[in-house]
Amino acid sequence: MKISQILSGKLKSTILFIVIFGLFNSLLNGTLLFFINAAVTGRGLAFPEAYKLPLYVGVVLLALVCSRYFQVYMIRLTSNITFEFEKNILEKIRCSTLTEFDALGKENIYTAINDTKSLAHIPEIFMNAFNAMVVVLCCFGYMFWVAPLGGVIILFTMAILVTIYLIRNKGIQKDLNQQRDLQNSYYRYLNDAIQGFRELKINVQRSNNVYHRWIFPNRERNREITNKTSVKYLDNEISGTYSWYVVFGVIMFVLPLIMKTNTATQAAFLVTIMYLIGPVAILITIIPTYNSLKISYERLVIFNHRLSINEGEFTDKDIHHRAESFSEVEFVDVKYQYINSNNKAAAFTISPISLRIEKGETIFVIGGNGSGKSTFGLLLTGLVKPKSGRILLNGNNLLSENITQYRSYFSAVFTDGHLFNENYDKVDLQETNTMLYELVSLLKLNDKIELEKGADRFNHNLSKGQRKRLALIYALLESKPVIVLDEWAAEQDPGFRRYFYTELIPLLQQRGKTVIVITHDDEYYKYASRIIKFNFGEITYDSSKQETVPGMN
Repeated sequence: MKISQILSGKLKSTILFIVIFGLFNSLLNGTLLFFINAAVTGRGLAFPEAYKLPLYVGVVLLALVCSRYFQVYMIRLTSNITFEFEKNILEKIRCSTLTEFDALGKENIYTAINDTKSLAHIPEIFMNAFNAMVVVLCCFGYMFWVAPLGGVIILFTMAILVTIYLIRNKGIQKDLNQQRDLQNSYYRYLNDAIQGFRELKINVQRSNNVYHRWIFPNRERNREITNKTSVKYLDNEISGTYSWYVVFGVIMFVLPLIMKTNTATQAAFLVTIMYLIGPVAILITIIPTYNSLKISYERLVIFNHRLSINEGEFTDKDIHHRAESFSEVEFVDVKYQYINSNNKAAAFTISPISLRIEKGETIFVIGGNGSGKSTFGLLLTGLVKPKSGRILLNGNNLLSENITQYRSYFSAVFTDGHLFNENYDKVDLQETNTMLYELVSLLKLNDKIELEKGADRFNHNLSKGQRKRLALIYALLESKPVIVLDEWAAEQDPGFRRYFYTELIPLLQQRGKTVIVITHDDEYYKYASRIIKFNFGEITYDSSKQETVPGMN
């Protein structure tokens, strides 16, 4: 569902309520205004004196109850819209392709989620604006009823003052756009500074560049724009506040010169204008709020559009699907291209490759950095889609409709993989889970991990190599027929690396796993049942077809 559909749907469902409540609320406010003006001007009301106080108290209490009811209603409505907006964005992220996700950038995702909280207040803002508009119309109607010419003069004066405010507000939207772009960049730079803390510590020049050429200039520019925008808002706020004294001056000094008036009429106008201050302030502040909401909305629409093509990728059938017996995966003339986001040109290409991976094989995928090994792993696991060619699982073509079911045959630990903070799969972590603790023993983590007190998860105070071992345990618990390990042994100590190749991989093979290992560890190639070598996006060697490995030392 699109952001606009969620928003319009909520507004349509509440518009009648808003109109009815606004009119009723205005009636109550108008009644209170009549009471106050009658007391100030000395004009009597059209009902007995004995009923004035009970009626006044009744109107105040009714206004209080209605106001509270509406505020509770708006709180719930705002919460519901926030929930639906966030759910919509999270579903789009969940169903996006890896290529789309990588192109978005984490900072844009966090910004989009924050934008949803702003847009969720639109119904409340609309309601306040509608109520304020009705009150303004009622007040001007009252002034026209008391003194038509005076009402025209006050209306003309206030129109001029509001126009001046709008002109002064004109340049703020551009500044807000720049500020949002700066904030996105800042989160990106800050992430580099935090995640790359050690790298910056040992490279003073790079650290100086990151902070003094990127982060600090970004914050300085943000400070300049913030100051400029805040001063513009301040000028409007101050001029708006003192504009009321201009209106009071017109009532006290200009009206008597233009028209016949008396103290009672002036008092009625002054009280009415004082009653107008709140509603007019609401209407005026709608303008900068609208600018901010417009920016948030436009960015969310763009964000939504970039992730819209895969909406609804997951179905109940996909969620409950379990991998059946695995026999083979076949690539037929499969080609893939990384596209440069700036000029749309191919930045890297996997040339058409054809191969078959059969059940029970232990395949080592080798090659230099940038040769295409990891991209092959992404193609194999269905995380990226081929530009051309076919992938077949057990003889069946891989299609968009069955891509999720295809992925259910694979577990993976990526070279930059993420170890989740929570036990999302609801794995039984108690010692009664013999399969889990057998794997813990096999991965030699017996004395390294323990359950966190009061939490259903293991502690993560582990080294990188140990975290990779824990990630492998979780992957094996998925009990999928094929496991892909991308540079898994790179961060293991020499002793455990040898154990991994000489004992653990053969054990996985004995248990019927098809194991795909992306590796540089040439001293252990002999433990593979098959070796595939990549170079510049091409398969230059496949031991199932050749006996020797050209160029291997």
